[in-house]
Amino acid sequence: MTASEAHGRLIVVVDDDPSIVEGLAMVLEAWDFQVFTALTVDDLARRLADMPGVPGLVLADHFLPGNRTGAEAVELVRGHVGSPVPAIILTGDTTPERQAEAAAAGYRLLHKPVQVPALRAAVEELFRG
Repeated sequence: MTASEAHGRLIVVVDDDPSIVEGLAMVLEAWDFQVFTALTVDDLARRLADMPGVPGLVLADHFLPGNRTGAEAVELVRGHVGSPVPAIILTGDTTPERQAEAAAAGYRLLHKPVQVPALRAAVEELFRG
């Protein structure tokens, strides 16, 4: 069973910039994904019970308000779902530490500014499992 069969086509998007959240949601919805958004880790935590299904992917900015990270958002969703939901972290930070964190936590890292074809390729690959 692929990730899309197991989890449907729901993607959780977490970013503190409303215009980025809106833009990502528009793009993902145009690709026939359902999108659940949050602006902070705390916002996500408060709203997890309202999530309309089990996500097949988490897409989060690395640096979030309150010294929180996208990795924390990913772990919050994984804990809520009870399974290792695939994830993509978006960041402008190109240091080796970010790469090591991504590898250790099992998520994909895409560097900003993210190009739409690269985002689509990563999303589709992760949904294919």
